[in-house]
Amino acid sequence: MKVPSPSVSGLRTIEKASVKDQTLEQLKNYILSGVVGLGERLPSERALADALGVGRYSVREALKVLEAVGLVQSRVGEGTFLTTNTGASFGRILGLSLATWGGTMIELLDARKMIEVEAARAAAERATASDLEQIQRDLTTMNITEDVREYLKADMRFHRGIGVASHNAIISQFVSNLIDVLEEVLQEARLDTLPAQAEGGGTHQAIFDAIADSDADAAGVLIRSHIRFSSEVWQTVISLTADTEGTKMGGKPLG
Repeated sequence: MKVPSPSVSGLRTIEKASVKDQTLEQLKNYILSGVVGLGERLPSERALADALGVGRYSVREALKVLEAVGLVQSRVGEGTFLTTNTGASFGRILGLSLATWGGTMIELLDARKMIEVEAARAAAERATASDLEQIQRDLTTMNITEDVREYLKADMRFHRGIGVASHNAIISQFVSNLIDVLEEVLQEARLDTLPAQAEGGGTHQAIFDAIADSDADAAGVLIRSHIRFSSEVWQTVISLTADTEGTKMGGKPLG
């Protein structure tokens, strides 16, 4: 008599982490370990890639995320340096309550990818001159302001404007609701020292240009890329908040 196999319900497929994600995690831990002093230069991209056994592209992309959250600073012709506030608790950069939003934040950003990509595509096909003028005003504010909170307000309006420009009331409302929740979360943050403009400010112009040129395919690709990078930035910030609370600088070196 054949014995029935036990049920496998409750198990979830193990997701394979990408090389870039693993590179980001290793570099984050390396920086937080204190091997490199505050304000000092990190090893070169080539040295880091060799130590990790990955390509320089993966290292470069991971460093972009770490720069966006304020851990490192890239200087043309000099290399990448730790910022002087790296050792501070990230609880001073983000309100501690933001850490508890971790799962919700990730789901929120995932929902943005699902909805805003199609909103951008529709906006490229339907935006009026008035729509474009409003989006352009918010883009201009992002480009000229040095105030992080003003930048974020304009950023939120920029994305809401794309929803409006889709000329689909339901899509516009979905986008607005998503941005409302994101804005509420970000209000928890103390962002005076976080270079939020590094979230991908340059891509906003490219998104606007694609919409203004009625290029739906480009608009969709660009906003997907932008939100993906934003997701990596905020997930890293949340992770760093959790990792640095109650943790002292010190640990094992890279490799």
